[in-house]
Amino acid sequence: MDEKARTLPGEEQTDIFLCTRELPDKLTAETAALRQLCAALAGEGYRVFFPPALPKELTDEERAQRIVASLRSARVMVAAGVGREGLTDVLSQGLWGAFLKSGEDAADRFFLCWRDQGEEPLPALLEGRPLFDMGDLQFLAKLKTALAAVLPPAERAAAEKEGEDPETETMPGEPAEPEEAPAEEIPGEPDAPAEEAGEAPPAETKKPFPWKWVLLAAAALGLILWLIFK
Repeated sequence: MDEKARTLPGEEQTDIFLCTRELPDKLTAETAALRQLCAALAGEGYRVFFPPALPKELTDEERAQRIVASLRSARVMVAAGVGREGLTDVLSQGLWGAFLKSGEDAADRFFLCWRDQGEEPLPALLEGRPLFDMGDLQFLAKLKTALAAVLPPAERAAAEKEGEDPETETMPGEPAEPEEAPAEEIPGEPDAPAEEAGEAPPAETKKPFPWKWVLLAAAALGLILWLIFK
């Protein structure tokens, strides 16, 4: 179904409606598994609507409005749970049925993920549908592959670019500006006089006259003459 037709003005688009039964506030194996699944899908860049994550201060009417709005705009539904309780939950079954009737291709966008459903058959609404076993070590990899076939991951590159500094961003196909190379020195080029830099030239230092060696030489010469004419 056309995305615009399923989304009313003011409604935010939902990629995945993660449908579960009402979970208890305390941490259980079921809440841990489903919250982990929600985080894994969101980590792929999908916009996930997870009813148990709604603020607790919302009224029943406000919760219902948000659930209906997300259900209308959802592109995919992932029905997930642990044990038999979720399979027999009346509210969950109503949401499954509403999504499956939302379009001709809705059945291809509906994914059932469960663990420990027991030996009893699945509800009639879910019979014949592929089941992703959440107890399988390859569960997440298989689910992501199936989702990508009907719902490519959100454009995370665009979201990352929003946080980049526009001054340093390089446009696609535009080569990055090379760093400035240091000025090449010309061999033999004399250094600029100090006056051009505004600095006074260093005072010229004169070497002291070697009087010591002159006196020694004169004394040696006098001794030689004295010995000759003695």
